[in-house]
Amino acid sequence: MNWSILLQTGDWVTGTSAGDEKFIGFVEAVRGGSVRVWVTQCDRESAIGTSIEAPLSKVKKMPDAAPAEKAELLDLIELALATHDKDWFDSLSSELGSADSKQTLPAALPIHNRISDTRFRNSIDI
Repeated sequence: MNWSILLQTGDWVTGTSAGDEKFIGFVEAVRGGSVRVWVTQCDRESAIGTSIEAPLSKVKKMPDAAPAEKAELLDLIELALATHDKDWFDSLSSELGSADSKQTLPAALPIHNRISDTRFRNSIDI
């Protein structure tokens, strides 16, 4: 199987390193029979935040997950802005637009300010 076709830079993967450590991270590069992964979670805590090499046969692409809620989409949009990723921002913004059209928010409740209401002020002895 040609693993380099299946894995691309930026894909989230899970796998086992040459040192038999379980990890989760994203692909930085695919070269020959190995993949370089930026580790976000690992059995060995010192590996988190570093790049490791792993054999392609020991790495599995994680399923793509779509944001479940509008709040998650907004968080991802903030991340896209912070990383200056215009394509990702545009993609997320269009998803947010379609989510807005499907999801209707409840009508706002009327606001009543009890502090300035004279009905309550007269009943309190100061």
